[in-house]
Amino acid sequence: MSMEESGGHWFSQMPRTGRIYQLIDEAGKAGFRSGRVDAIVALGECRDPRAVDVLVTCCQDRDPSIRMSAVTALGRMRSGRAVPALVRCIQDRDEVQEIRREAASALASTRCESAVEGLRGCLEDEKVDPAVRSLVEEALAQIRTKG
Repeated sequence: MSMEESGGHWFSQMPRTGRIYQLIDEAGKAGFRSGRVDAIVALGECRDPRAVDVLVTCCQDRDPSIRMSAVTALGRMRSGRAVPALVRCIQDRDEVQEIRREAASALASTRCESAVEGLRGCLEDEKVDPAVRSLVEEALAQIRTKG
């Protein structure tokens, strides 16, 4: 999805210098959901490593649409620095199932050793419910297939 499709016309019109910092600021601000989601999507599309920390923070937001956008963006970025936050999303019993699924997919997309370890750790947890176990197994299979 391009920023034009998501209503983010402002992203393409911003000056090149400092653009990433403005997006990071917008993503981290409490305020209008649509503006934050647009900024988070843009950060995922640009894949700038400076955005990882704010996206990780957004994974803990109260708003599920912000969390989902952040998890999706982190999956696009494929950053190993996001692994602990993505594992927490999977392990959170109160998290929305779709966000847990997206977090498993995001971990699979990183294909780094810490992601594999995080996913295996989820499988070792006896308290993990069957649906999450299935998601984790799918993510591990995805990593092996791409391996």
